[in-house]
Amino acid sequence: MRRIPVVATIRDAYLFAATHLGGVIGLIWVSMVMLTIARYFTFYRFYNDFIDFMASGNAAQMGPTLLMMLGYLVAALLLYAVMFVAVVQLALGARTAPSYLHFAFGPLEWRLFRAFLAFAGLMLLIGVAILFVVNTTFVLAPGVSKMNQPAISGVMALAMLGIGLVLVSRFLLLLPAIAVNESAPAMRRAWALSAGNVLPLLGVLLGVFLPLAAVFVVIEIVLGQKTGVVTGATPQLQMISAVMQARQTLPLTCGLSFFFSPLIIALFASASVSSWRALKDAPTTEIVA
Repeated sequence: MRRIPVVATIRDAYLFAATHLGGVIGLIWVSMVMLTIARYFTFYRFYNDFIDFMASGNAAQMGPTLLMMLGYLVAALLLYAVMFVAVVQLALGARTAPSYLHFAFGPLEWRLFRAFLAFAGLMLLIGVAILFVVNTTFVLAPGVSKMNQPAISGVMALAMLGIGLVLVSRFLLLLPAIAVNESAPAMRRAWALSAGNVLPLLGVLLGVFLPLAAVFVVIEIVLGQKTGVVTGATPQLQMISAVMQARQTLPLTCGLSFFFSPLIIALFASASVSSWRALKDAPTTEIVA
């Protein structure tokens, strides 16, 4: 069984990001502009409608908004597929980054989009299953829900985080490289390649993205200190206050997402390629850019 060199993979990811950041920006900025604009208007409407829903209790008005959120999710997965295919090819040495712009949607992008969509569906299914188990527990044991609801919510959040990290390591980390280089079903191939290497893949994921996560936590703390949250109010008012705060900082969060996206995509694409190269057991066909 082949093993992933965790330290070398992390090092190569940061080296690729440092040496090819300009090329990555040229490959993804068109898609990122479209994604950032869609994110801003989608979430701005969602926050407004959610505040109205919390104030009026009329859930019907959230229907069109949720459909719009679903459309945004599909569009985001498609645009990420466009970006990742190009950056993975750059990491493989199969293309030269353009100086100004890039946008293309062909068989490879369609293949990666379907893989991303399947992974999102799997995550949604698992999240719904966890919520179903928790709600069933509350119904069958109402005393437990009243006494330990915060603890149960915390355990549920930890369970979803742990399962999410495992699934990202087992599937998502390998999907870009598999979709670009192979023709087998991407999710099935990722499951087969990652067998026995979940912990090394998780180590790569944490080693690559924990420093960025720390930066985002610091930014979130600074934003929280500037805006403040209502204390001593009812849970409903606290939730409305939190959503209003998110709406207020939405331009800044969208801008930060746009700013950090080249680095995040470069790191993820390089880690995907390095992990795939370490685990693949057969030669693949050459990519023609």
